[in-house]
Amino acid sequence: MLFFKRCLFFVGFLLPVWASAVTDANQLSTYFNQTNVLQRNTETMQPSYSEGTVDSSYKLGPGDFLDIMLEDKYLAVQVYPDGNITIEECGSVYVAGKTLSEARGEILKVVSKRYNPQYCFVQLAQLKRFIVSVMGAVPTVGQIYVAPQTRLSLLLRNVGNILASGNKNDVLLIRKGDTLHIDCSKIFDNGDFKNDVLLEQGDQIYVPFADMTQSVSVLFPGFRVAVPYEKDRTVQEYFKMAGGDRYPNLGYQSVSIRGKDKGSHSIPISEASKETVAAGDEIEYAVKPLLVYVGGAVAGVGRVAYDPSWHALDYIAAAGVTTITGSFDQVKVVRGDRKTITVNATGDAIYPGDYIEIPKSGYERFKDFTLFIASLLTVVSSAFIIYVNYK
Repeated sequence: MLFFKRCLFFVGFLLPVWASAVTDANQLSTYFNQTNVLQRNTETMQPSYSEGTVDSSYKLGPGDFLDIMLEDKYLAVQVYPDGNITIEECGSVYVAGKTLSEARGEILKVVSKRYNPQYCFVQLAQLKRFIVSVMGAVPTVGQIYVAPQTRLSLLLRNVGNILASGNKNDVLLIRKGDTLHIDCSKIFDNGDFKNDVLLEQGDQIYVPFADMTQSVSVLFPGFRVAVPYEKDRTVQEYFKMAGGDRYPNLGYQSVSIRGKDKGSHSIPISEASKETVAAGDEIEYAVKPLLVYVGGAVAGVGRVAYDPSWHALDYIAAAGVTTITGSFDQVKVVRGDRKTITVNATGDAIYPGDYIEIPKSGYERFKDFTLFIASLLTVVSSAFIIYVNYK
């Protein structure tokens, strides 16, 4: 009996509290309904967010999201595959292919039948992603998802850049039956932004392969690249075509050029823009400096940094020859496979790796001959004295 009384007391205590809570909830619900709290309608397919500033020429298309404020309503609508958007109680508006400014005008024209256009706003909330096709001389081929306002140069970079065997002077962009011929070498090397076109849904990009029947090999530390041959193209141009300016530069100081018939020779890196090569040649970039070796009758026997403008006389002077001990006549050079040649010290060219030998002057040779005879006579006389004393 006591337990039953306690339960009645507890129920009697909670009943007023529950009734008060229900009343407050009803009042709160009535308040929200009266104040018309903004709610997204059923057209919202995903949370909308505001993009950054977009180009004024940007064309709307399927996949774009628009935020529309209609007095006290907030809508987030998507452009359907047919290019239309649907606005509750107003109808549909075709916006595909229109700029945001043009679409805003069409939308406000439609909603003005029901809402005051002074309190209606339209903004681009989320940009579409679309697919383009890439084929040809690129590392990654196929269908590629691209972000809105992607330009051709960014797409090519995202697929790994054009291969060295590709013809980047004539990249084909096929759009709605029309074919654009784009010189990407001007875009990459000269900053021709005018031809760096914005991509659109359905674009097809084809990078042609160059004729590799004749090619030049460019060697960097750790890898090599074959580049199509072109007459009068310089070593520096082959360097760019092989992508050398996009790889980490290790501080190249010299270039070795090896030909099938004319052997090999080296040039300093500063001469790369003047030197041309033949089809089938190999160009190797090295970080080691070019040197010329000087020996013979000089004050400092050893290595001298190569300078293409120097002749043998310059290297001899740099090594510290004196006219008393050395002679400029009959200067000899060891070149290539230990082939010794006689050169004119003031006129003939010197190449990297040459060994220049400076002969001694006539005075020095006579002095050496005299010392040799004196030494020989000393040995003979010493032997004669020992022989006589022994007898």
